[in-house]
Amino acid sequence: MSSTLSDLRIIDGHNDLPIALRFRHNSDVDQVGAGMPQLHTDLPRLKQGQVGGQFWSLFVPTTLGAAEAVQMSFEQIDLVHRLVARYPEQLVLCRTAEDMERARAEGLLGSLMGLEGGHSIGDSTAILRIFAELGVRYMTLTHNEGPDWAEPCTADPGAHGLTDRGRLIVRVMNRVGMLVDLSHVAPATMAAALDETRAPVIFSH
Repeated sequence: MSSTLSDLRIIDGHNDLPIALRFRHNSDVDQVGAGMPQLHTDLPRLKQGQVGGQFWSLFVPTTLGAAEAVQMSFEQIDLVHRLVARYPEQLVLCRTAEDMERARAEGLLGSLMGLEGGHSIGDSTAILRIFAELGVRYMTLTHNEGPDWAEPCTADPGAHGLTDRGRLIVRVMNRVGMLVDLSHVAPATMAAALDETRAPVIFSH
């Protein structure tokens, strides 16, 4: 039995369009539906590629202080919410697997969000829980640097992986239904996260 592309559930785990719109187009979402050949992504190309689900990456630079990182993360979440609201005939914000199935049945692109780097929460489990309430469904524990509680891939070779604080954050992520993303992390962090988590992990990219 053969399958066609339209039979499959194609979900892109990591798309940097939000940060590209911020830095190159002043966070304007109005052209995404018409086509933006100067960027890697727009809605016509997602439709042409038959992408059924998209994790929009919420990246903020690791050089920011905690307060700035949290603020910019909220602004990235706001951008995704505005993007979905601007194109309701094509996009829908999804929080659960059931939402994704419903989006597929309705011919809509299910939009999800992932934080790229634990520095985005400003070392606050309260902020982490709020992000989950706003629809964030995974967090990459590190980027190429930081946070203090998790070793990134640039730690050579990486010893502890996760501190006690990092292990707590993994447990909170489990409780709020946020996937642990092991992209960018040190091997020791991978091992520590796998020891601690009680839910599946992913590599988003």
